[in-house]
Amino acid sequence: MSAEAQTSNGAAAKSSGSNSGTSTHLSEVDAIRRTTRALRQLYHREKQWMAGRTADQVSRLTQQGQLRLDEQLHYGEMAFMLLRLKPCVIIDYAGDRDQVADYVASVLRPSLRDLNALGGLAGEAVVAAESPGGVAVEPNAPLYPRPFHLVCARIDGPLESPEIPSWAGAYVVYDTRWPLSDKWVNDNLLNSEKSSITEDELAAGLDYPGSIPKTPADMGSIVPVSYLGRMKSESGEWMGDRWECLTSFIVLHHQLPQMALHRIRYQAVKMFDIEMEVNMDTSLIDDLPNPLP
Repeated sequence: MSAEAQTSNGAAAKSSGSNSGTSTHLSEVDAIRRTTRALRQLYHREKQWMAGRTADQVSRLTQQGQLRLDEQLHYGEMAFMLLRLKPCVIIDYAGDRDQVADYVASVLRPSLRDLNALGGLAGEAVVAAESPGGVAVEPNAPLYPRPFHLVCARIDGPLESPEIPSWAGAYVVYDTRWPLSDKWVNDNLLNSEKSSITEDELAAGLDYPGSIPKTPADMGSIVPVSYLGRMKSESGEWMGDRWECLTSFIVLHHQLPQMALHRIRYQAVKMFDIEMEVNMDTSLIDDLPNPLP
């Protein structure tokens, strides 16, 4: 585990210790309200940080204009992880690792302190083992609040993937109180004995419903997908003047049914006042049978 992760663990332990001896938990309504407020603050920090970039830094962040600057926001992915939809969030600005470290120090660490102060107080939203319909609740069901402890760790090992020659210097955020998140990150990204990771392994850790093309036939069936979002202020007004990218990935045509289910699960982010829409040819999935019982 990196020094950053150890520091974050220690700070959280101190914070939770200050509440020891009490059984106070946030109500579900209060936990959602306060978490939404913390995510809004993360959004503000991100926008302020990006507004302070020089022209050269913006060029590197956007890969010389190939990407939009608002595609570099992470508040949406953090919300998805809090809902236990995706096991982790990787922070890596197109290989510009100097800016990654500054973003982590200026934006992410203050936001993690805000969020972890709530994660130690949040009680379980699901108090019964089964839903009203009698169907057992899945461990990664998009329900909140749940106790959590978010850690930001630097990837230090000699890790490579087919698209990235070295992940050293990138960061990963994960939840040590969610066994799936904790195990996947430590087995795959923070494991000093692991020197390479496949795209399919990365897709599992980031909860992407598709896979990269492996055959010429796959190349002809690629469907690019992005989830766009807008967040509301406490007064109910939109905080931005446009839809911004929350996450993006590709699926292959035969993976569209699982993509349809993925979209439904991720709509749960609405509880944090984040409206989400899918940027793709939705006619490909709108006519599919309902994936939910």
